[in-house]
Amino acid sequence: MKNNINKLLNNCDLPINYSPTSHCFTDSTHHTCCILGPKAREYANNSGNPIGIASEKAFEKKFGYKPKKNDLTTWCTCFGSLVCSHYADMFNDGTHIKFINNPNSKNPQIINNIKSKDCEEFVRKKLNITKHGTPGIKPGYENYKKCLNFSIFDNTKTL
Repeated sequence: MKNNINKLLNNCDLPINYSPTSHCFTDSTHHTCCILGPKAREYANNSGNPIGIASEKAFEKKFGYKPKKNDLTTWCTCFGSLVCSHYADMFNDGTHIKFINNPNSKNPQIINNIKSKDCEEFVRKKLNITKHGTPGIKPGYENYKKCLNFSIFDNTKTL
């Protein structure tokens, strides 16, 4: 199991054996590898979800230097509240989903090419992940039916 988590952390550009990322890909919701731009990080920090700061510290731990203001950083965001795609919709700063981990798989499987909040919701429903709230994320109606042609099978890769 630990080897699988390490593969996921590596693929998400997050440090291994780093306490602040120990929840990533191991709990019931933190399964989205999110690329965070500077505006998304600032918004998250100011809305009660300090993942901007956390992602910058993880970046420094992983790469050995602090990210510049406009660098993109990564974090494992809440799949249950569609955090990453919500931020991507709000800001045109490079924020996007890198991949979603399939927590129902024994071997690490990642789902790629999730380009919208509707499609993140579609995948969340297909994988039976419980919906929940997150500070700074306004619940909304995501039309997952817009993504009925999205093939989870064709966009899944085993690590």
